[in-house]
Amino acid sequence: MKRSLFAATVIAASIATLVSCKKNNDAPAYAKADDFWTSHKIPTQSFTGNAATGFAVIGEKGTKVKFPANAFVDGGGNIVSGNVTVTLKEVLSKKDVLLSGVMTESNGQLLESGGEMEIKALQDGKNLRVNPNLGDTGIQVEVPKVMNNRDMGLFVQEKRDQGQGGAGGGGGQQPQNPTTWVPAPYYPFGNGPNSYTFTLPGFTWVNCDRLYSDPNPKTTVTVLPAFQDNNQVTDLQVILVFKNISTVITFPFNYSIQKFESYQNSLPIGSQAHLVLIGKDSDGFIQFGTQSITISANMHIDAPIHKATQAEVDAFLASIQ
Repeated sequence: MKRSLFAATVIAASIATLVSCKKNNDAPAYAKADDFWTSHKIPTQSFTGNAATGFAVIGEKGTKVKFPANAFVDGGGNIVSGNVTVTLKEVLSKKDVLLSGVMTESNGQLLESGGEMEIKALQDGKNLRVNPNLGDTGIQVEVPKVMNNRDMGLFVQEKRDQGQGGAGGGGGQQPQNPTTWVPAPYYPFGNGPNSYTFTLPGFTWVNCDRLYSDPNPKTTVTVLPAFQDNNQVTDLQVILVFKNISTVITFPFNYSIQKFESYQNSLPIGSQAHLVLIGKDSDGFIQFGTQSITISANMHIDAPIHKATQAEVDAFLASIQ
């Protein structure tokens, strides 16, 4: 009898252990926000070349940059010789745009992108500039048409114009980013069958894109997060990823109405998009939510957002390449 009771106790304990292990193994692996952003940030590629003789680099995604001889000057305008370090960031998909934070809008107007990149140059830790005397024969850039194949122009990143569709347009609306895209000064730009080519205007973010034109009426959309499990969320972004065009934008927060709000009358009615919410909760986990929407007049969305696994976020990112 004692032996039977002992055996039953051991079996019960074993079952409890197995159940406990199964529960632990089945528990969702929620993603830590800091780890996620670190692992998903746009990589900075680094190259070294001789400034006096010139050199060329090719990015991991196919961006080609050719630096002619004497292409660099220092802060005093002096031509630089010796080795220089060039860094490159390539943004060649809607996923890349979302992860980079460099959205495709120009002072509240939608942009359709053919590819973004940041190019910088340094020597001995100091930033260099493009030699202005090279003119049209300066630094040549070739961007593969993997994101778009429509004719584009060149835009550069600058401080946002607060008076044109920016913070002033929404009665308390604050811009999500202090910078935006503006048309570049005239530089030769080519729309080839497989690539965009242009002369680099400066060591900064540049974008092969165009203002998006849609004949449909435009509207304003507001979004309010519906927190499912933690309302202490920081670094919250409300993002719209369009389905039919290479456009990704954020919604600034309008303090006067306490909602996230698109720029005034900027969204074409009838357009389809993914609405994305992503932030970091008080426990350090990613808060995430997404839904497909069709934009309608004066649309308001109460958008669920919840603690998410990395697999859930990665599955969405894979769907918007």
